[in-house]
Formats: sequence, structure tokens, C-alpha cells
Amino acid sequence: MKLALRKVTWIVILVMIGLLGLTAAAMASDIDWPWSSETGVEPQALTQPDKLGNYADEGQPGAEQPAVQQVIGAPSAEGDMVQTEVQAKLAEPQPDDNGYAGPIPETIEVDLVPSGEQEVEAINWDAMVPESAPDARTPDQAGADVDPNWTGYYYFRAAGSALRPRDSSVNWGNSSSGGCLYLSSGATATVFNIHLDIPNGARIDYLRIYYYDTSTSNSQAWVTRYNDEGSLADVSGVTSLGTAGYGTNLSDLASHVVDSVNYSYVLNWRPNQLGSTMMLCGLRVAYMLP
Repeated sequence: MKLALRKVTWIVILVMIGLLGLTAAAMASDIDWPWSSETGVEPQALTQPDKLGNYADEGQPGAEQPAVQQVIGAPSAEGDMVQTEVQAKLAEPQPDDNGYAGPIPETIEVDLVPSGEQEVEAINWDAMVPESAPDARTPDQAGADVDPNWTGYYYFRAAGSALRPRDSSVNWGNSSSGGCLYLSSGATATVFNIHLDIPNGARIDYLRIYYYDTSTSNSQAWVTRYNDEGSLADVSGVTSLGTAGYGTNLSDLASHVVDSVNYSYVLNWRPNQLGSTMMLCGLRVAYMLP
């Protein structure tokens, strides 16, 4: 008798559970669930109100109206968050814009983190490049001997540490100042390069290399132009010299007129030596404008 009663009890419990499940399913069928996959149904949670379609950065009608930003302020004394509205001043000139006539912001003194790891040795590069050097004549120093169709020299400069190797399997390091570059492992013929941004129609005359060299080898630097098919032509070249440490050297006159419409220009350096006894500290291209 007890066994039969237990069976009846379990049957009643299972029937009640089934009825509850059917009731829940019927109620859920009337709800638009946000993850609905029916064709043409957009999840409710992702539907954007119409009023959000006219912000200034969306290119919609009414975009000329500045957007009002909701900004969460600092906690009040009671611990509540204070909300304020800030009108975006999109058309008002800022201190770094041309035409700004407002007050100049006060300078805030900041302790800058040095780029290098140690104190930098002061190198007098100017003393190594006398004013009489062929590439030392600036536009305001152009004399009567200058071709009247060209200005004096403008310069493109690149720190040695800005160049990167074409071969990803090598390693390189920087001087303590962070400005000079050297090859620490890999083939000594590895080429480092960087894009040379020269105005179209300018005339490249000279390439100057700034280096540190106490090795028995000489490094090489040169300018190359590439077309879109991978073909190349070298425009100018120069090498490091001697073993005295810091030095500079100048290429021969190139007189190459830049055609940036059809070519890309690149600065290259090959160390020909492993280690910090051969470092590239900088490259400088002297060019004139028509």
C-alpha cells in the first residue's frame, strides 16, 4: 500500500512540473527577446533612438548643431555623483590654433623622463661641419653664386635610432643617449632604413652621415628611390671614416630632382660591423627648393 502511494505522489509531482513548464513557455512567447534571430527583427537592446542620429560627428541632418555631452562629475559630500552638461565648443579657437586671441595658458613645470639611460656626452657636431661646408648654406645665406632658380639648403634629418632593419631576424641596440643605433646580432650587411619625406620637385644635393666609429670597418649610408614595381636606383651615398670615434662625412654632389609622384625615397644604412664600436647617430639630407 505504501509503495503504491509513493508512486502516485511522484506522478502528481511530475504532472505539476510539466504544467508549470507549459505555462512559462506560453508567457515567454509574447516577449520580444533581444537575441531574436527572426528575419527583420532588430534586438531591442541595440535599437538606437532616432534622436541619436544628428550628432555633429555622424554626418546626419542637423550635424551643424554641437552635441551636448553628459559628464559625470566628482562625488558630492553626501557621496552622490553630480552630473553636469558641457556644451562642446567646436568652433572656438584653441591656444594651438591659428587666429587664437584668448589668454595664454600658464606653463606647468613637469619633471620630464629622460630619453636616455645615462648622462649624454656633449658632441660638438657644429665644429665638425664648418660654415664653408658645401651643405651648410641655409636659405637666408644664399649668395650670388647660387643658381637663382633654387633656394639655399633645407634639411631632412633622422636620428640613427629612428631607422629599423629590413631583416626581422637581427637585433639592434641604442647608445646611452637613445640617439645612436648599432647592430647587436645578425649579418653585418643588414640594411636599416627609414622613409625620406622630401617635397616633390626639390633637388637633393648632399647626404651627410653622423656616426661613432672605433672599428676597423666603415659603414655605408645612401638614398634610394623605388617605383611601385620594386625597381630601384641609388641617388646618393656616403661612408663613415676612420676610427677616432664621433665623426661626420659628406657625400658627393648629387643634384637629383625629386619625383615623389612616381617614386618613393628611402634613407639606408649598412653597419658592416657588429657591436657599439660602429653606431649611426644621424643622417642629414641637404636639398633646395625651386
